Amino acid sequence: MRKPRFKRVPPKTALSVAPTMYEVLELIYQFKALRSHHIAMHLPHRHARGLSHSLRLMFDHGLIDKRFCGLYERDTYFLLDKGLDQLAGRDLPPRFLFLGGGLDINLGREWAHSMMTIDLLSNLKAGADAAGLRLISAEGIYQNATVETPFIFPRKTEYTDRKSREVVPHTVVPDGVVGIGYPDGRRAFFAIEAEHNKANSRFDDDDPSSKQSSTNKKFKAYRDIDWRKVYANLGVRNMRVLMVAPTSTQIKNKFDLGKKVVSESHLFLGQSVPVVHETDVPTLPQLIDEPWLRIGLPPEQINTSTLRAHA
Repeated sequence: MRKPRFKRVPPKTALSVAPTMYEVLELIYQFKALRSHHIAMHLPHRHARGLSHSLRLMFDHGLIDKRFCGLYERDTYFLLDKGLDQLAGRDLPPRFLFLGGGLDINLGREWAHSMMTIDLLSNLKAGADAAGLRLISAEGIYQNATVETPFIFPRKTEYTDRKSREVVPHTVVPDGVVGIGYPDGRRAFFAIEAEHNKANSRFDDDDPSSKQSSTNKKFKAYRDIDWRKVYANLGVRNMRVLMVAPTSTQIKNKFDLGKKVVSESHLFLGQSVPVVHETDVPTLPQLIDEPWLRIGLPPEQINTSTLRAHA
C-alpha cells in the first residue's frame, strides 16, 4: 500500500542510520533546507529510488521534515532536532547557509525569499564542483573574521533613531555570503541579495523605519560598503554582490534602476533564480558558467574565464 505523502507512518523497527543517510543529513545541514531534486543533484551516485527510500525512512523516523514546494513531488527537506542529534559528534562540513555573524534567515516567515538564497547556493556548489572550483562557505569565511558580527555591514551614512534619538549608522545584512576558490589559489567573495517581490521605490531610500529595502537603497548601501572596504573584517580583499530575482525581466529592471546610482559598475552581478509559483523549479548548476548581468558593462561569468582581474 502506498504511504501517505505528508503523514508519518509509525516505524515497526528502529532505524539503523547507514552512511548513505548521513550523506543526506549532512547535505541538508550545510544548506539548512534542500529540495529533493537538489539533494539528488549533489549525490549523483545515488539511485533515485534508493534515495527516495532513504528520505522516506528518515521522515518516518522523525529525523527530517518536509514541505511541498512544486510539482512532480519535489519536496523540500529540513532537519528536525532528532536529525541534528544524529549528527552530534561527527566531523561536519562547514555550512553554506550559516546563521551566525549577523546573518539571519527565517524559513517559516519568508519561505520563498529564503529558498531563493538556498537554491542559488546549492546550484553554485554543484556548478563549482563540476568546474573544478572550490565553493567557500559562509561558515568558513566567518572563521577568519576579526569581529563578532562581520556580516552586518555598516554604511558611511547615519540616521537618528526615532525612539532613542541616537545617531547610529545604517547597516546592511546580506541574505548570504559565499566565496569561490580558483585553481591558481586566488579567491573571490560575494554577498547574496535575493530580491523577491520587493517594491523598487516604495520607501524613501534612506528612511531607517523602512522594513522593506528599496532597490536603490541596496545599490547605495553596497556602493558605500565597497568604497570603505567594510568587509575587511572578514579577512578578505574583495566582495561583490550577487543579486538574484525570480525572472530575468525583474533583474534587468532592477539593474536599469541601478544606473541612477552608478552609471557602470562591476560590483553588482545579476541573474534570475526562479521560485515556486505553481511551476517546477529546475536545478541550475550552469549558473557558475552563465553570463551575469552588470550595470553599464557587458555581462560577466563568475568562473575562471572573466573573473581573474577581480580575484
